[in-house]
Amino acid sequence: MKPDLVDRRASTPAFRRISTYLPMMVILGVGVPVLMYLTVMQSLGWRVPLITMNGAISFVASSSENVILYASPSTKAYFGTIGGNYDTLLVPWRDYFANRKRTYKEVREPGQLKEFKNGVLVLPSAIALSDEERAEILSFRQKGGSVLATWATGSRNGKGDWAGWEFLETLGVKMTGEIPRAAEVSYLIVNGESPVTYKHPAGQRLPLSKTSETLLRAKGEMVAGRFMNWARIVEPERRDEGAIVYTETAPGPSRTTFYAFAESVWESRPLMMYEVIDNTLQWLQREPAIVRAAWPNGKRAAQVIEMDTEDGFPNAEVFASMMRAIDYRATFYVLTSVGRRYPEVLTRLHRDFEVGYHADVHDGFKGQPPKLQEQRMQIMRTEMATVIPDVDTITGFRAPLEGYDAATEALLHKSGIRHHAADPSRTEARLPIVSKLPDVEPDDALIVLPRTQRDDINLASQNLNVEQTTKELIEDFDLAVDQGALGLLSVHSQNFHADSVLAKAMPGYLERLKQRKDQLWLASAGQVADWWREREHLRVSTVSSGKRLELDITVVGKKRLNGASVIVMLPQKGPPPTVQPVKTGLAKPTVVKLDEYRAAIMFGALEPGDYAYQVTF
Repeated sequence: MKPDLVDRRASTPAFRRISTYLPMMVILGVGVPVLMYLTVMQSLGWRVPLITMNGAISFVASSSENVILYASPSTKAYFGTIGGNYDTLLVPWRDYFANRKRTYKEVREPGQLKEFKNGVLVLPSAIALSDEERAEILSFRQKGGSVLATWATGSRNGKGDWAGWEFLETLGVKMTGEIPRAAEVSYLIVNGESPVTYKHPAGQRLPLSKTSETLLRAKGEMVAGRFMNWARIVEPERRDEGAIVYTETAPGPSRTTFYAFAESVWESRPLMMYEVIDNTLQWLQREPAIVRAAWPNGKRAAQVIEMDTEDGFPNAEVFASMMRAIDYRATFYVLTSVGRRYPEVLTRLHRDFEVGYHADVHDGFKGQPPKLQEQRMQIMRTEMATVIPDVDTITGFRAPLEGYDAATEALLHKSGIRHHAADPSRTEARLPIVSKLPDVEPDDALIVLPRTQRDDINLASQNLNVEQTTKELIEDFDLAVDQGALGLLSVHSQNFHADSVLAKAMPGYLERLKQRKDQLWLASAGQVADWWREREHLRVSTVSSGKRLELDITVVGKKRLNGASVIVMLPQKGPPPTVQPVKTGLAKPTVVKLDEYRAAIMFGALEPGDYAYQVTF
């Protein structure tokens, strides 16, 4: 297949232009101090636990691992002919292994691969591969070895001539071209609870450095990350493509992960990429892992639909009827100066749904003096109380214009608010976060729910018709589910009259929710916030024992935890693991296969205490 890879600076295909391969700046290793105890334990072969940014428990691999960094002589020679230096793309890997205290073997001749019966072979942007190199890599895979390939590996032959994408296709990667340099794509957005990215929370933005090595367009069996812009929007034609794809050949023993980018793109923030590499190597070595699930009862993702109920307040009835039809307890954030003028409508909303505050008047709080903000919060509570006397039960908030600041959050908590729906920039991931307020107990924390989907105002600015609006709503929703994220869709009452584009587009969107209901937790904003606090009571740790994992679960605190789940990364394709309680009298959990590489273990309701299970693969 002839590549569609064009450098904007000339009409010559980018991978055939010498300038494309000019060396990049060397990525400098960032040393991380390691406690002497952990260093000694690793040297003795112990597996040292790491707590990751999303609460996952994983392990630094022991020194006995079989990881091979292949410094291709053909690629080195090719770079030499164009005045480049292949070491600029090898150094990032050496820095990674040094930072992680991982042992590895750097191999510079294909014949040396015969020494290895299995393990992981890293092919760092090995553009040029000779026939002998290809044969040895294939032999390595046939013996059970796994491969981590990056960028345009194998796209040239041993002489440096263009060879196409056949080599990557043998690894299970289908190449479809490159992403134009002018495209607004500057982030790697990863899936949550993926076998090769689980250290990062769902939808995490990983910034990419601008380099002369173009980003590639690839497809594979499974996608773990995508190239996207800051808003996490991807063109429909690239929806199924991945920046990180992974697969296990069937039948066959080999696993493959492919990064559709060169090592130079992570030079600005190497530590974030190191966590992806950690997971990738672990999966390629078929080491199972267990992580605390983001969502209860084995659900893949969560969805909140809320209405900012302000002008056009009676239109809330149109929206409410649709929510009743799917038996969903939606959330209505009420502008109290308007809501009090429609007491009957507001009363019905409070009876059937979750009601929260949308302030007193439609003016953002950001930058206002704290005293004024507090006065406004008192006014909105007083106005709400004219219709709903028991305002202490109302614990949600959404700022007008998404305008709030640190003072707002502190005052919200002081006034009894326990969650607020915020703007997309509040967090780099697509999961709830705990607002860091001083002297606040975890069980009483303020939970921030970022808006993660385009709202009706965003969509209306594109002048879309009903069909197009439905399609865009579904695209955002499907992406949130695929990422394992919180999907939060915000709509406005003034845009939801019965004949509006939004109201006519909504039924098609709700139908898509029904189609994915087995994977989805459809919840109110308050339910999601409550779960996020309760989830913090779950502690998970594992110890590897041959083909088994010893799984220890602890529920801290004094309350029962409902919906506790963990996600298991499977060491091979096939059936889910068998899970047995170690202690007599413990209930056997439910195990559900999520896909070919993951399963969910669901514990139902757990009282505070310690639990032990044996997970057998």
